[in-house]
Amino acid sequence: MSRKEEPTMTIGATPRADLLPVAVKEAIKRRPVVRRLIALVAFVLILTLAGIAGATYLSLAAQQALANEQARSEQLLAQQLEFADARSVSGEVDEAIAARQAATQTEIDWNALVVEIRQTLPAGLVLDSIGAQTQTVGADEEAPLRQDSVASFRITANSPTVPDVETWLANLESVPGFAGIAPPVSVSGGESASYTVTLEFLVDETVFLQRFAPADESDDEAGDETEEEG
Repeated sequence: MSRKEEPTMTIGATPRADLLPVAVKEAIKRRPVVRRLIALVAFVLILTLAGIAGATYLSLAAQQALANEQARSEQLLAQQLEFADARSVSGEVDEAIAARQAATQTEIDWNALVVEIRQTLPAGLVLDSIGAQTQTVGADEEAPLRQDSVASFRITANSPTVPDVETWLANLESVPGFAGIAPPVSVSGGESASYTVTLEFLVDETVFLQRFAPADESDDEAGDETEEEG
């Protein structure tokens, strides 16, 4: 006689009916999206806080730098005030130097030129009078043959015989600063009396002494190069 099979109960079998509400199912589906949104919001919040912190740091650093520069400016101003008198004296010295340069810009050694002119007289000619003027005269419509000059000498010389004017004019060309002879050159007198030669001797700007002229930078550089080569 066979034994009867006892009935068995299966636990965990596939449910036959889904009793969860639809809203719960939708909530379960939305959980990953919500987590991503929360993570994104947290990331944006962190970036915002980092930006605010960086901007605050840069602002504080800029304010500190500005305060340092203001302190440095005040210190420099205080130092400038300490040397204000020295700067004033330096300015006065510069003005005095500039005034001296302007006053001596057209300075001429007249005596030296007169000696040079006297030495050009040929035999027989004797210097009678000489007058100088510094009025600049240039070639113009009224005197088209007159050379440019910065000064001139009105010279009168006497000779008991016919003067060698041609030789004298050639000798005058050797005088420093020679700029020409203003026409006309006049010769008056005769055999019964002495001869008188009158002329106007012109000089150019090379006769200026320039004792207090500022040093030329090109000359200084040339001197430095010469020293280096030596």
